[in-house]
Amino acid sequence: MSAEEWGPGRPALGSDLQVDVAIVGAGYTGMWTAYYLLQRDPSLRVALLEAQVVGFGASGRNGGWCSALLPMGLDAVAAQSSRSQAVRLQTVMHETVAEVGRVVQAEGIDCHFAHGGYLSLARSDIQMQR
Repeated sequence: MSAEEWGPGRPALGSDLQVDVAIVGAGYTGMWTAYYLLQRDPSLRVALLEAQVVGFGASGRNGGWCSALLPMGLDAVAAQSSRSQAVRLQTVMHETVAEVGRVVQAEGIDCHFAHGGYLSLARSDIQMQR
């Protein structure tokens, strides 16, 4: 189901708005930014601005899953930075999936979140080296 199918969006702003923080874009980055700002300081007046509907674009078109997999191997990441930074990136990816699960539980979000695993297979020596 796409974001547009969830129901009508919010009306456009009809006048100026005074806020402490204005976040432009209500995809995952914008929504998580607003969430954590308000967790840190609930008194903040935060406006989450979106030209379409919240979750429009790539954030609303995913398959509903979280993954810590990188689109390339750690060696490819390390070649652009360092081995320790590549390992740190992979660690943060795993922590991020766990954090999504923590927020889902803490906020009582009924989304059937399941923190599963994955299986990576190699059919040849070349694939094993990757």
